[in-house]
Amino acid sequence: MKREGVCTRSQTKRQKVWTAWRGNSHPDNPFEEEFGSLSDSGQGVWTELSEEVASNLAGTVVSLASFADGNAVFFACTGIIIVNKPTFTSFLTSLSLVRSIDDDTKILHDMTIEVRLPDNKLELGWLESYDLKYNVAVINIGHYRSLQVTCLDHQRQFESHSKVVAVGRCFNSGKLMATAGMLTDNPQGAYREELAISTCEITMTGVGGPLVDFNGDFIGMNFYAEKETPFLPRIKILELLSQFRETIQWMAPNKKGPGSKIERFPRPCKPDSEVSSRKGEKLKDQKPSICTLCDPECQPGLMDRLLLERKSLCSGRPSYPCFGVPTKKELRSNGYPLPVWQNAGMRLLNNFEEKFSEDIWSKLERNVASNMSQSVVALASFSGKTRCFACTGVFIDCNGSTTRVLTSASLVRTSDNENKVADNLKIVVCLPDNRHTRGTLQHYSLHYNIAVVHIKNFCCTQTAQIDNQMLIKPQKEVVAIGRVYQSGKLMATSGIVTDKPSKLGCKELKISTCKITKAGIGGPLIDFDGNFIGMNFYGLEETPYIPVNIILKVLKNFDAPGTVARDDDDSPNRWPVPKPFWCYPKWHELEEGIDVEEEIIYLRQWQQF
Repeated sequence: MKREGVCTRSQTKRQKVWTAWRGNSHPDNPFEEEFGSLSDSGQGVWTELSEEVASNLAGTVVSLASFADGNAVFFACTGIIIVNKPTFTSFLTSLSLVRSIDDDTKILHDMTIEVRLPDNKLELGWLESYDLKYNVAVINIGHYRSLQVTCLDHQRQFESHSKVVAVGRCFNSGKLMATAGMLTDNPQGAYREELAISTCEITMTGVGGPLVDFNGDFIGMNFYAEKETPFLPRIKILELLSQFRETIQWMAPNKKGPGSKIERFPRPCKPDSEVSSRKGEKLKDQKPSICTLCDPECQPGLMDRLLLERKSLCSGRPSYPCFGVPTKKELRSNGYPLPVWQNAGMRLLNNFEEKFSEDIWSKLERNVASNMSQSVVALASFSGKTRCFACTGVFIDCNGSTTRVLTSASLVRTSDNENKVADNLKIVVCLPDNRHTRGTLQHYSLHYNIAVVHIKNFCCTQTAQIDNQMLIKPQKEVVAIGRVYQSGKLMATSGIVTDKPSKLGCKELKISTCKITKAGIGGPLIDFDGNFIGMNFYGLEETPYIPVNIILKVLKNFDAPGTVARDDDDSPNRWPVPKPFWCYPKWHELEEGIDVEEEIIYLRQWQQF
């Protein structure tokens, strides 16, 4: 699709921007390049604007940025506040914020969008509506107190050579700037016929910003060109916004008919056996989950359905992700997904910080608790600044100034291919005194999912009693130990050993009824006297563990002269660990009352009219 005159960026400049200069104004960053004069300078066009007009511009013009991964900036531009309702706030800006460079018919929906408001606060936003032809986007955030809204509904007409002002705001610094010019004729064939031209000279920072007259009346939205500034006139913008509203209205609840709200059709509750039969084929070979309704691994296409439902709830009963940016950054750095909705009572399931539901630590014998507290650690692996995995480990020996930790190889497996170990991971160990130190992967077995991590310049005071092999019979009481990486909290939960076979591929695995969380993966299974029985893995209904005799066999192979860093017999087993996801009470309520797939079909049928 050709976009003459709607080119909002120089491809050459854009290709040079790979990282966000957070908090800096870098001279080579086109998204922070200033133009005209700053609002607080008392110079340039600001001396010609009334105090009221200057105040309105300062209160309605924002900046936006999109990020691909972590802090990697994709695009940054200006926008204006057009709606501020009790449930959400909307901004008009350029679609270049989330539009692919390589294929301009493609929208990059996985971008993180941040909005810097007039008070310099940051809020997380999402793409609500857009138009590819005119390169226009509407970005929403959750409602943000009282904000001024740009007036688009005035009836003034503007002729060629009228004096105008282009306004922009930098994302990193929040600086507001403006430059003056005049309206000119659109050179024949130079730009799309819907566009108009002003002589204002802006930088890429001003893309998506407003063009106003000296009374502050909105004229249009600016794009970028080298010598002049094309803009989309107010009349065309109003037409697009009207179309956006009609599309949203089709998705709103409680009425029938095209262009109106959709009625929800309740369905009777079905017995568990019938539900199991209906979903049995779909859920076959899926990992067990504590909530199958909200788990994307159990529900293909779930994210699209959640996004659709979020739109349908935007009138009257919204569920928006309006949490703050620090929370979002914390989630991303911990390797967790961002929620699609904000819903009262929503929970992040399958996380690495979840404690054991039954904690019997206080019931352990004093000497057992003391030994475990000094020998059990927590570990985490990182790719860059993003955490990949966290689990428990236990000291097994100390040789001079080097201590070895036994843990699960899930710590270093790649998320995309469980049969490989990730390269260049950083391993951090949370010691018994809550200090953090670097660890190094020494050995691993993908067949038994065992790993040994070295800690240099540290000698532990206590190790697990792995050499005291005991005959463990079914029904014997045991204790699973775990430590949470973030808090360093020690946990213990009890159960019994069973004679049930494990459902995982490794046939040497045994089963206990201890109920652990993901934080307990790699932790020791002991008896009530503190004797080491095995190392725990994760299961939803039961806990598989690798017995101590197998662990000793593997460690012996690791320590054999000439052994390599791994010993998996070229037969790695699958050790599935459920991925974290958000559970939404509202989604449970909706799923129990409607057939979502039927509703989507219903919606698409109406959209054909």
